[in-house]
Amino acid sequence: MRVKLKHAQVAPARETLVKQQGGVCPLCNGLMGKAASKKNAALDHDHTTGIIRDALCINCNGLEGKIWNLLRRMKKGGAREVLLNLVEYYERHDKRPHGEVIHPTHKTEAEKRTARNAKARAKRAKAKK
Repeated sequence: MRVKLKHAQVAPARETLVKQQGGVCPLCNGLMGKAASKKNAALDHDHTTGIIRDALCINCNGLEGKIWNLLRRMKKGGAREVLLNLVEYYERHDKRPHGEVIHPTHKTEAEKRTARNAKARAKRAKAKK
């Protein structure tokens, strides 16, 4: 039997789930709720059925919603299949099947640092004028 929460019941339900989950977000394993100083918890639910799933940290809840919306817009079938394919894709490419060929727009940490330093030098030079 489905029971629809009233708005006043959301906070207590969220706190109950956070406590049952040991104050840990099931997606990122980060602390949330009272266990964390900055990460608030959100009451996550299935947007198709409305059924509450778990409490997630605010960041993961937002990410899950964005992923769900993007997959829904694809209109190519099941979200689970796409996500499982993505995980398999990442795992397959962790082995670097194409060797060490690097994309031309990629910047190494050293290149990023050099660019930041050049920008800072230019800003200081402009300020001296």
